[in-house]
Amino acid sequence: MSEDKHSVSLEMLFSQLNLIDTNMRDLLKKRHATSFQLLKLLAGDDNLTSASTLSSLQQLAILDDAAQTLSLRSWASSFTGDIAASGLEKVLVSGAEPLRIWDQARALFGHDIQMTFDADPREALTYCADHENSAVVLGWMTLAGSGQWWPVLNESKFHNLRIMGVWPVCHDKAPYAAVIGHGPLNTPVGNSTLLIAHDDHHKVSKIFGDIDLIVNEFGRARSLVLFEINERIAEGDPRLKAAKIAGLDGLRVVGALPRYNRPEN
Repeated sequence: MSEDKHSVSLEMLFSQLNLIDTNMRDLLKKRHATSFQLLKLLAGDDNLTSASTLSSLQQLAILDDAAQTLSLRSWASSFTGDIAASGLEKVLVSGAEPLRIWDQARALFGHDIQMTFDADPREALTYCADHENSAVVLGWMTLAGSGQWWPVLNESKFHNLRIMGVWPVCHDKAPYAAVIGHGPLNTPVGNSTLLIAHDDHHKVSKIFGDIDLIVNEFGRARSLVLFEINERIAEGDPRLKAAKIAGLDGLRVVGALPRYNRPEN
């Protein structure tokens, strides 16, 4: 190829790439604006950040493995734009295995959101409870007994917090990190419900089994149990009232997870 033809070819390719990049930026702007309008309608009285995170992770969870691999980069670009538009200003990372959890938090939220580390999970959750535009990323059920962080959700000062997802959303392995933000969180269709209760006599599976709901326990700390019901259950659902009467003191919804067959812990 002559030098002149080579220069023309390079110029043409650069011009085409610039046009494609411009069109992609315009499309992304339109997508973020439309997505934010849709999110506000879907969220209703929910916290926008929590609603955005939960709905976005559910979209990723329903993809099969091949589609998930191909779509992850596109999803990550869209999610970081949507989450910034929702008002999230700060992410705190805390708990055991800080380097791994930090990496997971960065993989989820990207590099445009301020991120800090707090060695004490309770302090991180306290900050989040006091600052609506923040979130906390912690290890997902990494410790047992007194080292667990989730029992603090039972305390009244943390009742405004919800587990709004896990990361990564993988079909073939347990998640590494839990993502905590603000409620209320009206669990949308396509997600399971996370609940907490006092269950001194280990009756939670039987109580919900009697009303045809399957329980998956994630952790216990003394009388407290954190568990999942593979169905959408609103905080005012009459079945929860019946379960309280049956003996589950302090029963309340504390979050939601994308619904698919996760591996057992």
